[in-house]
Amino acid sequence: MPFTPFHIGFGLAAKAAAGNRVGLVSFGLAQVLMDVEPGVRTLLNDGHLHGWSHTLLGALGIGALATWCSRGLTALLVRRWNVETSHYRLCWLGVPGALSYRVLGVGAFLGTLSHVGLDSLMHADMRPLAPFSDANPLLGLVAHDSVYSAMVGCGVAGGLCWLVRQRVSGSRGG
Repeated sequence: MPFTPFHIGFGLAAKAAAGNRVGLVSFGLAQVLMDVEPGVRTLLNDGHLHGWSHTLLGALGIGALATWCSRGLTALLVRRWNVETSHYRLCWLGVPGALSYRVLGVGAFLGTLSHVGLDSLMHADMRPLAPFSDANPLLGLVAHDSVYSAMVGCGVAGGLCWLVRQRVSGSRGG
């Protein structure tokens, strides 16, 4: 997938399904960190875009980094979000400010591992099982455009479900 945006659809669906047990900021940060390597390789005109970061082992390392980095970022973004929602009298959209490392980790690792899985469906240069195998057993199982469509659908459905949940509960249920 091109850099990151389509991946967030899976995160929005997971957030809608699991609520406060998934950190969406850590999920998003994980997506960005996953695509740093392909971004650099693109700038260097390297023909092999998906290297170590797009393996299961690389995803675990990046997930750990995203978990650690996302605590401060989450606090900053949530504080700003809650100020804005309060200002516009949309307090029902407020979210809890303090998330545990467990919640952040669920978001981050869900982000990195789903990233590897989704990209493995579409990119011939993916070797998700490296260094143990050069195989990509997921390649071609689903049509390229179907993956994009599914992620857009997940994003729209997940976002709408989260909004409905927030509105019905009327609480700070981030």
